[in-house]
This record gives sequence, C-alpha cells and structure tokens, in this order.
Amino acid sequence: MRIPLYIEFEGKKVVIIGGGGVGTSRAKKFLQGGAEVFVYSLEFSEELKKLSRDGRVKLIQGDAFDENKLDEILKDAFLVVVAVGDLKVNDVVKKFSKKYNFLLNLANDAKSTEVVVPFEGEIEGIRFAVTTEGKSGIVAKLVRDKFQQLLEDDEQIFFLLKAMEFLKRYMKENEVPINIRMKMYFAVSSDENFLELVRNGKIDEAKEYSINFVKDYIEGKRQIDERAEVEF
Repeated sequence: MRIPLYIEFEGKKVVIIGGGGVGTSRAKKFLQGGAEVFVYSLEFSEELKKLSRDGRVKLIQGDAFDENKLDEILKDAFLVVVAVGDLKVNDVVKKFSKKYNFLLNLANDAKSTEVVVPFEGEIEGIRFAVTTEGKSGIVAKLVRDKFQQLLEDDEQIFFLLKAMEFLKRYMKENEVPINIRMKMYFAVSSDENFLELVRNGKIDEAKEYSINFVKDYIEGKRQIDERAEVEF
C-alpha cells in the first residue's frame, strides 16, 4: 500500500534512465520541483538536448546495463526513474536501489514501482494528485480534470481556505496550545455564523469572528479552571 506524500525536491539529485518521451516528461517535471536532473541514455530527445544546452539538465551517454557506470551515477541519487522499454533494466537498477537506498520510480512497471508519479492539479493553493496505480493514465487524467473543474465551480471553498489559513496563523502566532488549536479548527469551521460569513464572501468579518470565537473559548476555559482550583 503506497502512501501519498508531497516531497521537497529542491537541490536533490534525480537520475532518469532513458532519454525518450517518458524520460523527457519526467525530467521536465522534476526540474519544475528544483531538482538537479541527470539523464542517462544511449540517445536523447531533441528537447532534452536543448535543456542540456541551456544548462538545466546533465546528459550522460551510456548503456543501462553498464553496471560500473550506473554505480558511479546512482550512488548519491535521491530518486531514480527508469523510463526504458526493456524491463530487464529494472532488475539491474533495483540492486542499486537496495545498495544506496534511493527512491525508485519504474515508469515502465506500475505494479512493481516503489514510487508513483501521479497526475497533478492545482488551483488557488489547493493541490491534488491522482493515480489509478497504472490501470489507466487516461482515466487518471479525466479524474484530475473533474477535480479541477469541481474546485473552479466552488468559490466558497477558497473563501473558507483564506479564513482558516488566517485562523491557523493567528493561533500559532499567539501561541495557543496545540490541544486548543485542534479543537478550534473543527469548532470554528462547523460554526454556522462563521460559515454564513464565509458563504457570503465576507472574509474579513469571518476572520474577526474566528478570533473572537477563540478568545471566548480560552477565557471560558480559564474561568472554569480557576473555579476548579478554588473548589479543590
């Protein structure tokens, strides 16, 4: 069972084995994440060659079955992508994965891969990723597009996001204890008066309401604790 994660790739070494269409697509994706991308292959797409001329990727020419060369290239990798048609290459790279403990994305074998590269979507700071675990990339893209459209049609969710982001920042900056913060996230977001302000796009009023909600809760809790101490 694979666990979905968002991982920071800034400055991390990513090695892509295969310089064709899939390898090119993977290289561009990890470049967007700030990774240091190396592509190892006998041949390279024209797009990869251009990226290399621009100094964005490093191209290394060689055979995927040359284990001596692979050992040199893979030893300090964070993630390795295998994007070639010959599945026998997977077995070779898996040995190095165990040796050097890098993450492994088998773009040619969805069932055996350690890491899945999903189809992504994003709107107004809400990011999501979709995969069918290799069953159908077409379906995964359709689902991604449906999610995207659903969010685009619901502006209220972005009003709520802004209000809740503010509340989270406010409580952290004012050092509200974590146990209270967790209660307040759920309590405020289910409060009908707060939600009414959000639905009407009154974000500043919703922010102010959330502050008073938290203050009232903390003051009420303080009074209860003081009474309990006196009685004790």
